[in-house]
Amino acid sequence: MQEEFEEYPIAYSIDNAILMHRDAHFAGSFPIMLEYYAKNGKGVNSEFEISRIRELWETEQKTGQNLSVLMLSGAEAEKVARARKSYLDLRSLYTKSAGHKKTFPLLIADLILAEEEEVPEAIQAVIAQKGAVVTLLIDLLRSEDFHDPLFPGYGEAPALAAKCLGMIADKRSLISLFEAIGSEDFFNEDIILEALHSIGQPAKTFLLKVLHGRPLTIDNEHAALALSWFKDDPEVSASCLKILQEIDLPKNELLATFLVLACESLTPPLRQELLAIAGHPKISKALRNDILIIASSNR
Repeated sequence: MQEEFEEYPIAYSIDNAILMHRDAHFAGSFPIMLEYYAKNGKGVNSEFEISRIRELWETEQKTGQNLSVLMLSGAEAEKVARARKSYLDLRSLYTKSAGHKKTFPLLIADLILAEEEEVPEAIQAVIAQKGAVVTLLIDLLRSEDFHDPLFPGYGEAPALAAKCLGMIADKRSLISLFEAIGSEDFFNEDIILEALHSIGQPAKTFLLKVLHGRPLTIDNEHAALALSWFKDDPEVSASCLKILQEIDLPKNELLATFLVLACESLTPPLRQELLAIAGHPKISKALRNDILIIASSNR
């Protein structure tokens, strides 16, 4: 049987990803997976070509073998098993709550499992609980598993949690949201930055404290990036200008760029101070241009 199987080329790592995706989300069924992909559901992976999914299905039919058994490593199979258990754990919440008012964990499950058309309703149901669900949302935001597209929610659940936290605007979520800045798991970091901005004054105070911390670390960069969403606040702009005047600009260009972006609300005298920084002999052309644009804007 192995010789028969070798007639069909399955040499791409993407094939393993397709098989894991099928097993985790579609009960190991290619027909169910293809039906879902035909509807372009929330969990469709743009890297998976439908033609290749069909080829793998045809290979299974011709060989009479489950390709996952032949192709997946022990670690890959174990990850699929964890993903499927996660589905079972979520579904058990529905069984336990049948006929009763939805519990907070069940509302979070609704958020995780919601397809695109269901997301707005799931978000509204969660934020209606306000502070009572903040801890659960933070747990979801920080969960390594739910950042993974192989798990329920297709890797999008933490972003939905961040959106909810921003709408609830509870300062208890500040640190967790801040720690999510720069994470490779977030394809749309604006969701995190918008959530921090929505928290308002507590977030501003926290971010300014981090920004002024020494020695300079990546935390200063993340704080400056987040503060660029507060660029309409004169206090933020003045603080960012002060940091620009203190740091070694050539050695901290990314930090400097974020700081400049937050300087839009400078008073005319402070704009002149910002403009003077553009005369630094060793800053890059890109940074100089950013300074000139901000300093000359008519705000």
